Amino acid sequence: MGLVILSAGILYLAWPPLHLNFLVFLGFIPLLMMEDGLTRHYPKSGFRVFTVAFFTFLLWNIFTTWWIWYASAGGAVLAILCNALLMSIPVMCYHKVKKRLARTYAYIALAVFWMGFEYFHLNWEGNWPWLNLGNCWAGTPDWVQWYEYTGTFGGSLWIWIVNILIYDLIRNFNTEKTRSYYKIVSITLLIGLPIVISYAIKPTKFTSMSKNVVAVQPNIDPYAKFSGSFEEQIQSLIRISEKEIDSNTCLVVWPETAISQEINEKNITQYISILEVHNFLKRHPKVKLISGLNSYAEYTEENKTISAHKAPQKDIWYDVFNAGILMDTGYHFEVYHKSRLVPGVEGIPFEHAFSFLGKLAINMGGGGGSLGTQAEPSVFKVTDKITAAPVICYESIFGEYISEYVRKGANVITIFTNDGWWGNTDGYKQHAMYAQLHAIEERMLIVRAANTGTSCFILPNGEMTKATTWWQEAVIKNGIITNDKPTFYGLHGDLIGKISLWVGLVYFCFFLTIRAIARFFR
Repeated sequence: MGLVILSAGILYLAWPPLHLNFLVFLGFIPLLMMEDGLTRHYPKSGFRVFTVAFFTFLLWNIFTTWWIWYASAGGAVLAILCNALLMSIPVMCYHKVKKRLARTYAYIALAVFWMGFEYFHLNWEGNWPWLNLGNCWAGTPDWVQWYEYTGTFGGSLWIWIVNILIYDLIRNFNTEKTRSYYKIVSITLLIGLPIVISYAIKPTKFTSMSKNVVAVQPNIDPYAKFSGSFEEQIQSLIRISEKEIDSNTCLVVWPETAISQEINEKNITQYISILEVHNFLKRHPKVKLISGLNSYAEYTEENKTISAHKAPQKDIWYDVFNAGILMDTGYHFEVYHKSRLVPGVEGIPFEHAFSFLGKLAINMGGGGGSLGTQAEPSVFKVTDKITAAPVICYESIFGEYISEYVRKGANVITIFTNDGWWGNTDGYKQHAMYAQLHAIEERMLIVRAANTGTSCFILPNGEMTKATTWWQEAVIKNGIITNDKPTFYGLHGDLIGKISLWVGLVYFCFFLTIRAIARFFR
C-alpha cells in the first residue's frame, strides 16, 4: 500500500498548478516495482496487478481532480472512478505482454498502450483527457517548446521513456554496475537535451499589429447567472469593456454564456440582450464582439437533429446550444456551437443507454444533458487580417481539435470560458495553464476571457501575461499577434497518438496470436 500512495503522491506533486513537474519522471517507478514483484511472487497475478494499478490511479485522480465535486458530486465520483479504471487497462495489457515477450518489447508496449489509451480518451464520447501525461508540462512550458512539432503526446512519450529507463537502471544496478553508469549518462542526456533544445527554439520576439483586443472578466456567480437579471449582466459587461476600449481596439471578447438570455437563433435581433449589445457596438463602430451565447433552435419532427429534445406537450423539437457569436454594428452575426461537450454535464455519453445520467447535469441555462453541436469547427472573420478560433471552455484541452480551426484559417485563438463552477480550487488554474501548451502547439496568441478565474493573454511561446486573479472584476488589453503559418502540429495534429493507437492494437493482436499458438501446442 505504501508504494501505491508513493506513486500517486509523486504524480500529484508533479501536476500543475504545483511547479514540481520534474517529479513526473519518477511517478510510475513504484507502480512498475509493484507489478514486477507481484509477477514474481504470484503465478496468477493479473487481478492483483489490476488492483494496485486501479488504487494508484484512483488516488492520483482524487488528489488532482477532487474539485469536480464543487460542480457535481455524482459527476466527480463517476469521472474519478471511470478514469482510474481506464488508466489501469494499459498497465494490465503491459503485464500480460511481459509474461509472453521479452522485457524490452514489453516496455515498448507499455508506452504505446498508454499513448494509444490517451488518444482514444481524447476522441470517444466519454472523453476526459484532463490527466493526459503531456499536460503535466503546463507548469513549465519553457521545457516543451518542441510541442509545436509533437503536441502533448511528445510530452507523454518523454515521461514514459524516462520512467522506464530509470526503473530498469534501479532494477539491474547491482548486477550490471559498469553498464549502469552508461545508463545514467543516457538518462541524463534524455532529460537534458529536450530542455536545451526547447530553450534554443523558443521564440522571444513578436510583432504586434496596431490593433488591440480587449478581454473581459465580469465575475458573475455561475450558479446564479441564469436566474439573475440578464439585462444587468449585459450592462455590467458593457461598462467593464468600455474602460479599456480605445481607437485601436478592433475586438472585444466576453466569456462563455455571457449573453445568458435564452436566444432563438432564428430571431436573434428581437431580444433585449442583443439590442443592448448592438447599441454598445454602435458607440464603437470599429469594434467587433466575440461572446458566449445561450441559444436554442426549434425543429419540426421531419427536420429534427439526433440531439434534439421534444418540447413538453408541444409538437416541437429543440436543441439547446452552448454557443459563441461574432457581432458587429450592422446586425451581421456568425454563430458557432460548442462541439466538444463535457461528458455527463453537456453531453451524455451513449445517451440512449445512459439517459439517466442527465440527472447529474449542471443547469447551464436551458437545461443540462446533451446539448446540440455542429459537425466541425468554424472560424470568425474579425477583419481582413484577423481570423479567430472560437474555442469554448472544455474544448481548449483538445489540441488536435484546436488545430482544426487553424487548418480553416484561424490566426488568433480566443478561449471564452466559465471556470467558476469549481470554486477557488486547482481546477480553474489547471484549465488556464493547459492553454499555454496549445499556444506553443500552434504558435499563436491566445485571448482568454473567463467569467472568473484566470483571464489572460498567452503569447505564442506559452508565456502568460496580464493574468487576472480569482473573483476579480477585470478588463485587460493587448496588441494582436497573428500567425498565418501553421506549425507542423497545426497541420498534422496528434500523429504520435494516432500511431500509438494503431501500433498498440497490432501489438496486442500479435500477442493474442502468440498466446493462442502457445496454448494450442501445450
